[in-house]
Amino acid sequence: MKKIPLIFLLSLFTFYIVLLLAQSQGYYKTRSQKAKILTDEQIINFEQDVRDGKSIDVKKYVMYEDKDYTNDVSNNIYRISLKFERVFDKTIRLIFNSASQAVND
Repeated sequence: MKKIPLIFLLSLFTFYIVLLLAQSQGYYKTRSQKAKILTDEQIINFEQDVRDGKSIDVKKYVMYEDKDYTNDVSNNIYRISLKFERVFDKTIRLIFNSASQAVND
């Protein structure tokens, strides 16, 4: 019975680490960049088709649809992870500041 809170806390910590790593590794930035590159390629194709006088169909140029799979759970976990990050940062700063003062005294 005492292991349930520990498992819950470890699960939250794991979610925090996964989201932190995804953010730090630039997953979302890379995904956005990929969409931008694809859009630039489609703009070039569109301009070429206009120059050539071909018929224009919007569906032909919109090939990449970035679906948003976020939901309330993932958004809430992300907010919680940001709060954990702030608390963790303050705790580490406090520990190192205390250690620094102890060494300097």
